[in-house]
Amino acid sequence: MKHPALYLVTLFCLALPQAYALTWSNIQPKQIGPHTYVIEHGPHDEDPKVSHGFHNNPGFVVTDTGVVVVDTGSSYEIGKMILRKIASVTDKPITHIFTTHFHGDHWLANQALVEAYPSALTIAHPELIALLKDGDDQFWVDTFAKRLGEQAFAGTKAVIPNTPVENRAYQIGGITFQVMLFDKAHTATDLMVYVVEESVLFTGDIVNNQHFSFMGHGNFKGAYEATQKALELEAGYVVVGHGRSGKPELINAYGQIYQQLGTVVGKYYEQGLMDYEMKPMVIVELAEYQQWSGFEQRIGPYISQLIAELEAESF
Repeated sequence: MKHPALYLVTLFCLALPQAYALTWSNIQPKQIGPHTYVIEHGPHDEDPKVSHGFHNNPGFVVTDTGVVVVDTGSSYEIGKMILRKIASVTDKPITHIFTTHFHGDHWLANQALVEAYPSALTIAHPELIALLKDGDDQFWVDTFAKRLGEQAFAGTKAVIPNTPVENRAYQIGGITFQVMLFDKAHTATDLMVYVVEESVLFTGDIVNNQHFSFMGHGNFKGAYEATQKALELEAGYVVVGHGRSGKPELINAYGQIYQQLGTVVGKYYEQGLMDYEMKPMVIVELAEYQQWSGFEQRIGPYISQLIAELEAESF
């Protein structure tokens, strides 16, 4: 018989009402290493009321002693889906859950996993834990409740990570998880997880693929520097925050975007242009990225934020 906790999880999933009935049958765990898998989402610009908010890339590693998860998702329903996908690969219990940063689409699904495996360690940047304990947990609950709608978000509660992570290697079930912390990149709460023996790197939203993420909690220069540190690992496979995962060239490509944004905005800033004045010219210079998801929505805020960062550096 499979692991008893897994059996109970299966029974619980079967008993759920239709609000939790989505199976995402077209999404299956993709094996990217001998023991490592990623559950990749569909098109990022899909209506969240249709996709139920599944837009990130949860990953998991099957160790000798259990399953280590890196990022979950934005709702209780998505957490249940992750449990089903993991169960299709292994009956081992979940022992650890790493969260790459404090944006709600990467940790609000923790609730379902912790309900199934209460002894699992939920691990995150110390600043992430501090912010959520200081009230940001409710902010993210409210934000995603509004974004996803009542049915998709039903039953979701904030489960704050219980273990502050350190900038070091963790030996878990015969596999090495090298953690790198960043306090000024995509957010002030970022971490990357490098699964050494598998040569797989989980970048969180510091790196994406054909997608512009919200950067209002981050710093462009710091994010670029984080990509350069990631390149030093020489990973064989990269799981990005949003978009399809793949080869390590994704890291260099996204680092170049951070750098190019800074260069282009900096040029017009030196000419004395305001954000709204330079925006049309910045868009022209970044024409190759205009088809990426989030470009139209993000480019204005990106320009304003980069100007603020340039001004801060001048003091």
